[in-house]
Amino acid sequence: MANLSVPERQQEAFYLKITNLLNKPDLDNHSEALANILMANYHILNGDALRAREFLSIAQPLVQDVDELSLNRQYQYVNIFVLRSEGDIEKALSESENLYEDVKDTWGLNKLGDLILERAYITSLLSRYKEAIKLLDLALDYALESNDPYLISETYNVFGILYNFLNDTQSAIMYFEKAVEVMEKHPALVSNIYFYANLGDSYRINKQYDKALEFAHKARRLSIQENDIPLQAFTHQVEARINTDTENYAAAIEQLQKAKQLQEQVGEKLFGYELQTDFAYAYLKLGELDRAEQHIEYAIEEAEKVAALDDFYLKKLRADISAQRGQYEQAFTLLDDSFKTYRDAFNDNLTYVSNLSREQLDQERLSFENKLLEKENQISSKFVEQYKEYSVWLITLVILMLLLLLICCWLIFKYRRVARQNEEMALTDNLTHLPNRRQVFRKLDNEHQRTALDKTVYSLIIFDIDHFKTINDRFGHRIGDKVINRLASITRHTLRDNDTIGRISGEEFLIILPDTNISDAIQIANRLNEQFANADFESLAEGIHLTASFGVTEYTPDDENLDMVINRADRLLYKAKKEGRNRVVSTSINGTSED
Repeated sequence: MANLSVPERQQEAFYLKITNLLNKPDLDNHSEALANILMANYHILNGDALRAREFLSIAQPLVQDVDELSLNRQYQYVNIFVLRSEGDIEKALSESENLYEDVKDTWGLNKLGDLILERAYITSLLSRYKEAIKLLDLALDYALESNDPYLISETYNVFGILYNFLNDTQSAIMYFEKAVEVMEKHPALVSNIYFYANLGDSYRINKQYDKALEFAHKARRLSIQENDIPLQAFTHQVEARINTDTENYAAAIEQLQKAKQLQEQVGEKLFGYELQTDFAYAYLKLGELDRAEQHIEYAIEEAEKVAALDDFYLKKLRADISAQRGQYEQAFTLLDDSFKTYRDAFNDNLTYVSNLSREQLDQERLSFENKLLEKENQISSKFVEQYKEYSVWLITLVILMLLLLLICCWLIFKYRRVARQNEEMALTDNLTHLPNRRQVFRKLDNEHQRTALDKTVYSLIIFDIDHFKTINDRFGHRIGDKVINRLASITRHTLRDNDTIGRISGEEFLIILPDTNISDAIQIANRLNEQFANADFESLAEGIHLTASFGVTEYTPDDENLDMVINRADRLLYKAKKEGRNRVVSTSINGTSED
């Protein structure tokens, strides 16, 4: 029973089997220990950390008495999940690392993938995002190789959680939607209502409050049906955050009180810290500063080591409280400390993640297709060899073998063509057919290396459409897509053959201008800006008038790496938007900014 899949170990039927086993009067120590471990596993999978710890406490002396390697490993495996739920993150991570090294050559792919996925989640809670992403890639490999929809959907879910930690809400939403999509395609194999709650919270961060409430309410209904108390608590917490964001602070406090009661009911400690910081922020907005400060202290008490995760946020809350009390010098000091803490914790991770493409999911699909193709080839080879052995006995079998070989060759040719098409699609933006983020940054890196080697020059333009959200809100996303397409077409026809334009996010584009100095690049940007302003968008919908903001810079020998050029262009674009939009802001030849 220990080798059943995670969804099977969550079911009531599993619980009944273990209960029947525990009720037998003649159980030996090994069977009793294993039964208690499996019962703890059932309870932790269903969110009851207190009950899980009770059964592990019963199992522990029995495991020590039996002293069998496989039983010890089963105990360690379940204990990792319980430790994490109890908030002992460092110990959970240490045990998961040690256990993986012991079992990586003996356990099945599904269980190894589940263990690696838990390591990735724990590592992300400790802000070690580079390591977490590598572990998630490994977990996804296990999931794809075992073709386990549960593990695939859970991996997408943790990817979403990680991107939320990094404030990349669009990527988080994409991964949560993929997790939901896989779950809904396999309702008998995969059931994780948390996906709905996580997706709702991401929509809330993205200020899509109607969608956020829809998914929070859906998650709550299902959690009540399943009697999933931790999830009920989380849905109340999501709704409280929505109320706080929409300035309905009294309702937010009420929802947080409900979440707190439910968390205490099952002994959930890991997220007590988040709950207390939500209390502190809501009371701060209500102007009840003493209560806000009190909940900050509660957050530190409950989180222990986990509190270091968002230490910068605690300092910012304290700074806001000090400012409201008129203690401006103290507020400034706290805000400065908050910024330094945030920078130290996130800068390296954000630089690393900025080089990851949102088309990563397409690459994963491509990897999955290639693995399927490899399996088809292996199966084909096997059948060919078998039919060769039997060909001397019956001519009919030889004919069938040749026919099968032809079919396999056709399938191989077909799947290779599909793989090539998928690779091309993975590097192309679906809407504009321009190079996507991954491809344009790859071209930029090549141009940067060539320029540095040849000691020549290139320029970079980053621009986005002004007030594009207003166009989407007023005319709808279909018209918004047409506007983006027309703008891409105008840009393509304006640029030279050797220039490159790519779409790097919703309404943001990047242009690479080889062998072009800053003055020529400024002229190109101004020409584009003028063409956008004068272009006829009325044929798409009456009342559309479009402008854009541009950041223009030039590579210089002082640029130690490509990130310096990209970040400079990003800052110039931000300056253009800050100064009123519909303008070109650039670096001059001596390095200063100019319009």
